[in-house]
Formats: sequence, structure tokens, C-alpha cells
Amino acid sequence: MISAFCPAHITCFFQPVDAVDVLAKGSRGAGIRLNLGTTVELEERSSGESRVTLDDIDSDAPITKAVLNSLAPKRSFNVTVKNDLPTGQGFGMSASGAIAASLCVCELLGLRREEAFKAAHIAEVTCGGGLGDVSGLICEAHQPIRISAGLPPIGEVIDSEVKFNNLTLAVLGPKLNTFDILSDMRKYTRISEVGALAMSDYIDNASKEALFRVSNKFSSGIKMESILMSKAIRELKERGIRSGMCMLGNSMFIDSFEDVVRDVLDDVQLFTARSTDVPARVIRKV
Repeated sequence: MISAFCPAHITCFFQPVDAVDVLAKGSRGAGIRLNLGTTVELEERSSGESRVTLDDIDSDAPITKAVLNSLAPKRSFNVTVKNDLPTGQGFGMSASGAIAASLCVCELLGLRREEAFKAAHIAEVTCGGGLGDVSGLICEAHQPIRISAGLPPIGEVIDSEVKFNNLTLAVLGPKLNTFDILSDMRKYTRISEVGALAMSDYIDNASKEALFRVSNKFSSGIKMESILMSKAIRELKERGIRSGMCMLGNSMFIDSFEDVVRDVLDDVQLFTARSTDVPARVIRKV
């Protein structure tokens, strides 16, 4: 059995970029790599189709299975995926899981790490997952900036040198479907236009303060904030607490401790995290 871990990744704001070459397709943007993430355990099966269990539930797991079929098309596996954070809430869990699963297969087959990242990026983009999470996760920085779209070395990601010792993550509502949102041409165009402005604003002035300011301007500008989200950001700001909307989810990243946030936001799901520069990695091989 092989086990691997990959950090989660929040996108704070982004500009989608389309391309014929799937390795050039993705997004520009700014994100935060988290100490929480996804752990994948993988063992080979003697026969039959690959089976994926996601948080104790059997899953079709199209992105994970796309990774397996890409790297080992004639082999099958039992795959167990454990997420530290909810899926569909802008925490980059599909990318985290795809990378962890890819690393397991590459370790088994003696392939390079670069092959794992390539397979994960292609699966994410073609199966309707995130556009830039894999690129952000490759950069071993607390707060990576994707200054050009696509998987490195086609894309380029740099370290902003921004760090978070304490973050609270809050889930305020139901999941959002990234594919459905970006398939709407009106929404896609608006996100692209506002995202380009956000990147121009942030790229030469990266700081913790700017990250929240630009994030708030972006989420408001793309008109994706729910009434509850807007209210939460406003109430936290009134208490002197910086927060932003995770892209794309009904969730927030908040620059404060969980107990402080709990005093402002009642009856929401909270998680304590911090930023990390730890790489995705194989953690066990038996």
C-alpha cells in the first residue's frame, strides 16, 4: 500500500484563461496553500475496475479515475481518499486528491513527480474541476501567485512571501459547482474581466492586507457573494477582522482565531488552519 498527502489550496481571486493545449489552460490568480488537505491510500487490485472510496463513501470520482487511467491504463486499484475539508467549497480538494493519487501511482510505477502533476492538471481541467489549483500546489510557497496560466513550466507561479500562522475557514452554505459557473458565458466573461483587474492590482503589491482587499473587491465585482456571505464579510470587518470568499464556494477564509470568529458567525461550520510551504509527498510505502 502507498499513501500520499497533498495540501489543500484556496483561490482568493482568479482570471480564467482558455487554450487549445490543455497544459496551457488554467487561470492566473492568487491562493493560499493550507496545512489541511487530502490523504490518499492506494493498493493495486488483481482484477476489475478501480474502486474509489471518498470519505467512507463509494464514489464515481471522475477526476481521480481519470488520473489512474492516464498513468496506469491497464491496471486497477483500490483507492481511499480522506479529506480534511469539505469538497465543492473552494478548498481545492479535487486537485489535492488528484495530486495525492497521482503521486501514489507514480511511486508504484517509478515515474517522476512531474508526471503526477501533469496527470492531475489534465484531469482537473478536462473533468471540470479547478483551473489553477494544481499549479498553485506545485509552488512550495505559503501564498503562491499564478502570474501566467497553465501547468509549469508553461505556466509560471511565484512566491508572494505572504504567510498565515492562523486562519479560520467557514462554510456558510451549499456547494457550488465550478463547471456550471464557468460554463455560463456571461459569468465567465465577468469573472475574466474582474480577475484581470484583480491581478493587476495585486501582482506588484502583494501583502496580507492587499490579499483581503483585492479578494473582497473581486467577489463583489463578480456578483457571486450570497446575502449571507456579504453579511458575514461586513460583520467581521466591523469587528476589525479581515476575511474573503473562497473561489468557488460558499466558504470564507478569515484572518483570526476560531473562537473569535465563532463570536461573530453563529452556527456555521468552522475549521482551523494555517498556510504551509510543505510539498505534496508520499508519506508511506508498505
